[in-house]
Formats: sequence, C-alpha cells, structure tokens
Amino acid sequence: MPKRPFPFKLLPVTKSPDPGIVRIKTEQNVFGLLKTLVVVLLIALQLALLIFLYLRLVEAFGAYLVLSLVLSIVTALDILSSEQSASTKAVWVFVVLILFVVGFIIYYMSDRRVFFAAPKRRYRKIFRRAESCEMAGAAPPSADARAEEDRAYLQKTGNFPAFAGTDARYFPSGSLLFDDILARLRTAEKFIFIEYFCIADGALLERILGILFERAAAGVDVRIIYDDMGSHVTLRRKTKRLIRQKGVRLLAFNKMVPSLNIGLNFRDHRKIVVVDGETAYTGGANLADEYVNERRMYGYWKDAGIRLDGRAVDGFTMIFLRQWEFLSEEEEDYAPFLNLAPARENAAAFVPYACGLDFDDAIGRELYLNVIAKAQRRLLIMTPYLVPDDALMNMLVNKAESGVDVRLILPGVPDKAVVYRLTLKNGEKLAGRGVKVYCMKHSFVHSKLMLADYCAVVGSINMDMRSFYEQFESAVYTDDAAVLGQIEADFGSAFAECEPLAARRRSPLGRLFDMILRVFAPLM
Repeated sequence: MPKRPFPFKLLPVTKSPDPGIVRIKTEQNVFGLLKTLVVVLLIALQLALLIFLYLRLVEAFGAYLVLSLVLSIVTALDILSSEQSASTKAVWVFVVLILFVVGFIIYYMSDRRVFFAAPKRRYRKIFRRAESCEMAGAAPPSADARAEEDRAYLQKTGNFPAFAGTDARYFPSGSLLFDDILARLRTAEKFIFIEYFCIADGALLERILGILFERAAAGVDVRIIYDDMGSHVTLRRKTKRLIRQKGVRLLAFNKMVPSLNIGLNFRDHRKIVVVDGETAYTGGANLADEYVNERRMYGYWKDAGIRLDGRAVDGFTMIFLRQWEFLSEEEEDYAPFLNLAPARENAAAFVPYACGLDFDDAIGRELYLNVIAKAQRRLLIMTPYLVPDDALMNMLVNKAESGVDVRLILPGVPDKAVVYRLTLKNGEKLAGRGVKVYCMKHSFVHSKLMLADYCAVVGSINMDMRSFYEQFESAVYTDDAAVLGQIEADFGSAFAECEPLAARRRSPLGRLFDMILRVFAPLM
C-alpha cells in the first residue's frame, strides 16, 4: 500500500449553523489591499516631506552638516550603551554613521523608548494589578535541575508560574488542532477568549463564527483580539460588523494608521484560545483556511498546536485578560475567570508564558538559549524562519560540536522569498558546522517547536529577531513525558518527509545580495 505523504485529517466543509453568516472566499479582499496601499503611500509622502525639509535645512545652514556629524557620534554612543543585541547595535551604528545627515533621525524615530514609553507604563500598571491574583495548582520542584532553572527564569522575568494538575494533548497539524477547538467551543458555558495574529474570512472562520454566535446568544462571554496588520487584508469590514452585531466583543491590536512610526512594526503574534477557564490552546496556526490546508498557498502547510486541560489554563487566561485590559482601557476583574478548572492527576509541570514589548526581557529568545545550552543528548527544532542572532547560531553549533544530536527542520517551500533566502543561508552555515538541517519537501513548515531531552516548547515564537524583539508571542513550556513523546513522534513523521538541506551555488550578484541581507538581518 503506497505511503500517504501527509496522513492528517482535514476539516470537513459543513454548512453554517447560522443563516446570518455568508460564505466568503478566503482570497485577500480589495478593500484591505487598498487600505494597505493608502497607508504605505501616506507614510512614503511623510518620509519624502521630512527628507525635503531636511535637505533645505542643510542647504540653508551649512554648519548643520557639522552638527549632524556630532549628533550622529552621540547617537552611536547611545546605541552602543543600550541593551540591544550586539548585532543590532552594529547595524544601527553603521546606518547612523554612514547616513550621518539623517541617520540619527531615523534611529530615534525607530526607538521604542520614545514610541513605546506610554504603552509600557500602562502595561506595568496592568501587571501590578494582576500580580495580586492567586492561581492554584503550583507544580512541585522538578527533579531535573535544568527544568528547575528554566522554570525559575520564567517565574522571575515574567511572573509565569509552573502548574501541575494539568493534562495535555499535542496536535501535529492545524486541521487536527482546529477539529478539536471546534468541538470544544460547542460545549462552552461561561466564556470564550480568542487571540490571533491573523483571522481570515473563509470556511474555517465561518464554522467557528457559527459556534461563537450560538454560544454568545446563550449568554457565553465571547471575546476576540486580532492583530490589525495581520488581519486587515483578510478580515473584511462586514465580517467585523457582523461579529459585533452577534454579541461578540472584538478588539484590534495596534490599528494601522498612516503615520511614520516604528510602532506599526510591533504586532500581536500570539495564538490563544481559552474556553471556560478549563481548556486552553496555543501553537503556530492562525485562524485562516491555509492553516488547515483547505486553501493551498505554499504546498502542504505543516503546523502544530497543544491543548491544556486543568490548572495551567489559568496562565493563558491571565495572558489574554491583560492584553484585553490594555486594549479596552477598562480595568478587568480577573478573579471570576481563574481557578475554575478541576485539578488533573498529572504531576508534570506546564508553564504557559508570553513575551513581547510588555516585558523588560526578550523572554522567548532567552528561554530558547537556556534550553539549547542545557540539552545533553538531543535538540530537535522546527521553525519557518531561521534569522537568529550570532549568540543563538553559535550555541547551536557548540552543541552539535559537543556531540549533541542537533537537527532542524525548515520549509521546503517559502512564503516570503527574501526571508527564506536568508533562512537557507543560515541553515547552510549551521550544516557546515555539524548541525543536521533538513527541508520538508513540498511543504511550508510553520510549526514553532523545540524538543530537548528534558523539555519541550510549543507556541507561536519563530526563531527570528522579529519574534524575539518586536512581536507579542505565546507558548507553553513543559517536561511532561507524554507530550514529549507525542512531539518526538511528530518529528519522526516529519523527518520521513524531509531531505537534507543542499548547498546552493550563487552568482557573484547573489552572494552580494546575501551579504547585504545578513548585515540587516537583525532589523528584519
């Protein structure tokens, strides 16, 4: 019997239970594209105006050139003394000194200390309120010192506790994940919280909205957060209007406005579903048809997710409610939504956590580094994008050269040509230093997985600088043996569909382009 290359169940196409829902094609809508073009055009006009005014200033005051050089040197010193990564500092110093006439203006217009100061103060106020909430089910100390160190790090940097009393199930595809989400949403009795980077009109959303509208009509508190940039082309205005008319509360994160502001680059990339405080989901899949392979865009879409039942659900409830309070600007009473799940018998630890500009540390990056550094026998990784800094790249090489079985699975089909070119270049660099790097044939790998010999991380965090420093992300860390076994089985199935990354021959122009990409990779 021939082997099926992708033995995963697809969601059945079902008729909407609500006649008020109209089936809408998943393809990008014209209004969203027009909105994007208008925003880009207005930002470009603002930039052109700034350049024009600056050149006129230079023309009128020749001494300003000297002042610009002095200011550029001061800015370079400010950059070098900042807490950014070394590679990011190097790129910014290069930009500021080479473009000394305008470089320091570009830098400070991109400085989160300027444009994210007020939101950061609001987040801190929300976090202080949330700290008073008590959540039951703390996990006992781990017998593995490595896991105990990871848990201590998450507790100290983000106040993310480790929970016991939780069962989990891992899903090796977006279709299996959303099959389960749909079934669980139908049983909701108290509340449903949904937070996604991308929500798209299509068959999947139609099925989910049918359930959400029915539950909202039954008195269930239904709330949705979507990222405005991630969804503005795919989620139509009439869909948003219908959602609100049906009693579902809907908030957009960081609305797109035609303003020359680096804040537009800060996105909510989290994927969270919480039902009744008893069940929670996270992973890599967004709420769109391509993630369940009902729409083929880049070959087979390989994704992953995880379901939690029990005490650890409170961790994701808190992450969602803090973001909701920030967006709604209304104080939230957390207590009614916590400590609702009965404890399960499982003693393994689960740590739901988040990272983003709402925290002082790059928690996603640092936890990845911690796990990599402590892996002793194996380290298996799936990521759609491989654009880390030198510290993480060097750590992977160090583990491979120390005898650890380090293997990476990358996409065989790109979704973003430039980032994919850089991903393959970094993969080739690792492959030349002992890391086993593979591409999944005819597939776009969107899973964000890290499996070591003592723990696993499943979530939305890509192995790139955007996820580490510019996006709000979610994940779960666990040492549960059953989950580790399920993830290992998924890696085994994926490796069977992979081929080793082959070195590519590049033209001189191509090599020059790669050099430029690597220089500016920390800003991608």
